[in-house]
Amino acid sequence: MFGQIQVTRIFQLSKHETVDEATAKLLQFAEFPKIHRWIQFPTSVVVLLAHPDALDCGAIYVYDRKRCVWLWVDFNDRNYGGYSPAEFDVLINQCHFLRLVASPSLLSPVNPWFLTPGQQPQNPPSLPV
Repeated sequence: MFGQIQVTRIFQLSKHETVDEATAKLLQFAEFPKIHRWIQFPTSVVVLLAHPDALDCGAIYVYDRKRCVWLWVDFNDRNYGGYSPAEFDVLINQCHFLRLVASPSLLSPVNPWFLTPGQQPQNPPSLPV
C-alpha cells in the first residue's frame, strides 16, 4: 500500500475564488461524490472523495491555495480501485502525508516522494541515466 506519489494537476482556478467555490468546482468535476475526509491548512486543503455506491474507492485531492490548483494524488501501488477512509487514515497517521500537504509546492509531477507506513516521506535522488 502506497509507494511513489503520482501527482496530476486537475485544473487551475482564479485567485478570486474562495475555497468553498474551488471545492464546488472539484465536486462538479468528480460528478458530486461524498466528502469522506477534509483537512485544512493555511496553504492547502486535502480531501478524500468517494461516490456513495463505492465508499471504499476514494480519490485523494489537494488544493494548493497559493497556486489555486487542484491536484489529484495517487500512488504507484497497484491499488487501482482507490482508497478507503481507513487507508486514508493510514496515509495520514503512519506515512506523515500531511507534512507534504502542508507545503503543497512539494507535490509536483516531477517530485517523486515515496510514502511507506511507519516511515517519514522520502524523496529519493534521481537515478543516473
